[in-house]
Amino acid sequence: MLKTQELADVEVVAEGLEFPEGPVACPDGSVLVVEIIGGRLTRIDADGSKEVVAELGGGPNGAAIGPDGAVYVCNNGGMPGAERGQPGIQRVDLTTGEFTQLYTECEGAPLMAPNDLVFDATGNFWFTDLHGGAIHYATPDGASITPVVRYIAEPNGVGLSPAGDVLYWAQTRTRQVFRRRITAPGELEPSIGHNTRSYVRHGGIDRFTLLAGLPGATELDSLAVDGSGAVCVGGLVDAGIIEVPVDRDGTDLERVVRWVLPDELDEHLVTNICFGGEDLTTAYLTCSMTGRLVRSTWHRPGLRLNY
Repeated sequence: MLKTQELADVEVVAEGLEFPEGPVACPDGSVLVVEIIGGRLTRIDADGSKEVVAELGGGPNGAAIGPDGAVYVCNNGGMPGAERGQPGIQRVDLTTGEFTQLYTECEGAPLMAPNDLVFDATGNFWFTDLHGGAIHYATPDGASITPVVRYIAEPNGVGLSPAGDVLYWAQTRTRQVFRRRITAPGELEPSIGHNTRSYVRHGGIDRFTLLAGLPGATELDSLAVDGSGAVCVGGLVDAGIIEVPVDRDGTDLERVVRWVLPDELDEHLVTNICFGGEDLTTAYLTCSMTGRLVRSTWHRPGLRLNY
């Protein structure tokens, strides 16, 4: 069992959202979220009022501000049983709401379900493809996309260390958090054992790569990194924010904490977290089952993103 603690100063910012995800805290105090079922990008002001920024269709999932001030969205194409759109990466102009489709394929193969993305200091971005079992690196002008990690099980949330030298990702149903050292923009240090094929081929595993494997029914969704370098992952089923310290070898769960909502805000799908406020100690959580955006006080400052 993981150590469990209740989040502090929890309050509901907005309700009635259609499967919110991908929160982005803005300097003016508003928060951008995608609504996967609603197929839209929405701005939520500090008073809880909502404004539709763009009707994107499909299933907009992760979102991030790029170096040009636009919002870049991973669109998974839509949930099973819903009207499907084309999976891909979209760029949204926040002023006009107009959007363009940047990428729908990589090396001739279609993107299956882009899920989450993070920009590095060069202005390019890493993103996960959940059903494609891959992590890609791409430029924001739509000119270059490269597969970097392949043959992995349901990569979901993705993030960078404070120094930008380590890539983290969470895998949903395997309940694992992985990491790889970055050697150059879009390049990772060679590793064995991060997927089944390399494990069989080399007969071993790189113990640095596996940061954490979680017990029980907690499946993992999107993530953010806080100012200490801890990886903070949205947890499903046994829900909450799973805080994973990074100065550990991935074998000891004693310092991993599940931060949970109070009982009156019972939720089984805490899908994502981002940090905002002047000191970055305000944590915004998307609660997708109940359609809420919630804020809380985090116990340390979050990590300021590149853009």
